Amino acid sequence: MQQYNAAERVFEILTFAHEGKGGNIHKVSAERKKCSCGKWRNYHMPCSHAIKFCDIRGIQPKTYVSKYYSCRYYKQTYSENFLPLGDEIYWPPSPFSLIANTEYERTSGAQSTTRRRNKMDIAPTRMARKCSTCKQTGHNKNRPYLNQ
Repeated sequence: MQQYNAAERVFEILTFAHEGKGGNIHKVSAERKKCSCGKWRNYHMPCSHAIKFCDIRGIQPKTYVSKYYSCRYYKQTYSENFLPLGDEIYWPPSPFSLIANTEYERTSGAQSTTRRRNKMDIAPTRMARKCSTCKQTGHNKNRPYLNQ
């Protein structure tokens, strides 16, 4: 289903529903190079909804691709010479020094918690297991405190 709003010059495209995904309506404005999914604006390249709009209107989608994806701009990006950064021992001395903030740094050893566990923390399948020592449910010989 496609609808065209002539006043706003906006196309509404319904995507196909497939395995619980899709079935959404996206609004495509070719004039503003914008789609409600946000991909066209973010990537500067028509999204699938915009491409469907182009197909319906008989327009080549490549006319809506940003000029920065052209070969000319690509070559211009890498036309300048640049020197790769060498080993750290060859770097010039810096006028400042960096000091690490160790306030949130992890420490070695096992993580400890102050939270007390109760029945709500135990999965129902685990509650059905029986202790190998006393044959009672709700705990086991390694963790006798689960039921407390």
